[in-house]
Amino acid sequence: MIDQQLAEVANLSIVIAIVLYVLALLGFAADLASTSQRRSDARLEAKDRAEAAVPATVGAGPGDAAGERPEPEAPAEQPAAPGSMSPQTFAFLLSSAAVVLHALGVVLRAVATARVPWANMYEFATTSSAVVMLAFLIFSLRRRELRSLGTFVVGPVLLLLLAAQTFWIVPAAELTPSLQNSHWLVIHIGVAVLATALSILGAVVAAMQLLTARHERALAARRTEGEADPAHWGGFGRVLDRLPSSTSLEALSFRIHSVAFVCWTFTLIFGAIWARDAWGRYWGWDPKEVWTFIIWVIYAAYLHARATGGFRGSRAAWLALAGFTAVVFNYTIVNTVINGLHSYSGL
Repeated sequence: MIDQQLAEVANLSIVIAIVLYVLALLGFAADLASTSQRRSDARLEAKDRAEAAVPATVGAGPGDAAGERPEPEAPAEQPAAPGSMSPQTFAFLLSSAAVVLHALGVVLRAVATARVPWANMYEFATTSSAVVMLAFLIFSLRRRELRSLGTFVVGPVLLLLLAAQTFWIVPAAELTPSLQNSHWLVIHIGVAVLATALSILGAVVAAMQLLTARHERALAARRTEGEADPAHWGGFGRVLDRLPSSTSLEALSFRIHSVAFVCWTFTLIFGAIWARDAWGRYWGWDPKEVWTFIIWVIYAAYLHARATGGFRGSRAAWLALAGFTAVVFNYTIVNTVINGLHSYSGL
């Protein structure tokens, strides 16, 4: 028996979470913009002071070469005033509140339907996006510098939730007969939810790794050419200055994708076992099976490339993004356009 009123409360909880995510996104973006502007102003001020001091330093002493001076350093970022809250902290708290409501909506949907909340595309999207945000908050609690990625994590999660609420939402309903009375729905799809969530988070980190690495190379080249102000990409470059280094992002991306690969491996294994119980064979070249295997192969290639010296860094990151592209195709096109035995989108 479906409790439709409880299902409506679950949907309302997720809608409120979306509103809080929008506010959190604005907060993270405001933090990046304000800090980037302060650093830009400080850099220009330090440059002007250094240029004004050049005539006085020329010939000042036998150990000073005419016109030579160290590269001016921008002043360190000023901490927030006592009793005030930075936009980043405010956005982080909003994200935490949104995740609580988001998870509550997922749990209430499960209670309303008396089953696990991932039996169709809408439920899969809401559950996996909740896992993405929960993982991001846990990582950010351990390493505060990762909070600077908030804009780039909350943004995709918000897009996924808006797509789910707009295109994929379906009324709460009982399971189709083919899914009833099977514990593999909990095991197989549960692991697939975790794998998808980690793939989303890993793709965000890999994309920022690529942008940061290119930004760092451009800055290094400009300094080599002797430019006094090696700023690159304007305002967006100053935003990238706030992020962890490309090396740190690469290490984080590798850890996330390593766990995601294990989850995709068990998704394949558990899916094959369930297929044997349901259809009498382990493998039947169903589109969903094929694309899940393609995802597994791409991520295996990524991990192998990451362990090979010549393919580390940006080359490996591109493979990670290729794997995520396959995940998106598998979740959208295969679920809605290509007919197969795994047609459980609910649309």
